[in-house]
Amino acid sequence: MKNYLFRTAALPALLAAGQAMGQGLPASPYNWTGFYLGANAGANWARSHATTSASSTAAPGFGASYFFAGDVAIINGIGSGSMAGSGFAGGAQAGYNWQVNSTVVGLEADFGAFHGKASRTATGSVIGSGDTPTITSSVDADWLFTARGRLGWAFGNLLPYVTGGVAVTHLSATNSYSGVGGFFGVPAGTWSASKTKVGWVIGGGLEWALARNWSARVEYLHVDFSSINASGVVSSSFGYGSAISTSTDLSADVVRAGLSYRF
Repeated sequence: MKNYLFRTAALPALLAAGQAMGQGLPASPYNWTGFYLGANAGANWARSHATTSASSTAAPGFGASYFFAGDVAIINGIGSGSMAGSGFAGGAQAGYNWQVNSTVVGLEADFGAFHGKASRTATGSVIGSGDTPTITSSVDADWLFTARGRLGWAFGNLLPYVTGGVAVTHLSATNSYSGVGGFFGVPAGTWSASKTKVGWVIGGGLEWALARNWSARVEYLHVDFSSINASGVVSSSFGYGSAISTSTDLSADVVRAGLSYRF
């Protein structure tokens, strides 16, 4: 009898506590349809490849070429190769989801900081001029914009998804040539380029509904941009000069976490 009275008295309190704990949690099944805004932060790992092309003919304004024909392949080899770096990635996202049964289709755009920088330095010996030049190359991107479609499968308040679309950034590439000097003077040169580039992005993620209006996510994106070309002249202190150019691309893997508010 005492146990019965205790259970009878405790039941309303337990129900009230359970109701309090459940307030704000998403109903089951959760519906992902709607507009959302949010923020994200993470890191990127950038990769790039530089391809250098030197000329053995005199550059405009110079009487003779600094590079000999037999040295062009050596110069191109010194100035070509892979480079990598890492940096911060983060910003804001906005989008809209449509849910039909368990399928969730959405559109999302995001914009933010993207410190994707990579560099390399290589040194070699040139036979014709007797020089030992060093070529340094670097590529940098400051921001990233993507516009993507999303396709997911809802399991209550859990949404795994794949995503892909268009990526835009501003690439800057800088290259330099410096030598210790040889038969034709001490050489030097700098050539750079910058351009807004449109590329592509693909990835996926996992999103959780934390409360009726809040969700958290983890996301992976791969972005890829074609190369930009920088051209310039390597000239020596004795008045010799040759044209040189370097083509540099950029791709990166981005991992970030985010929080969104649903309206």
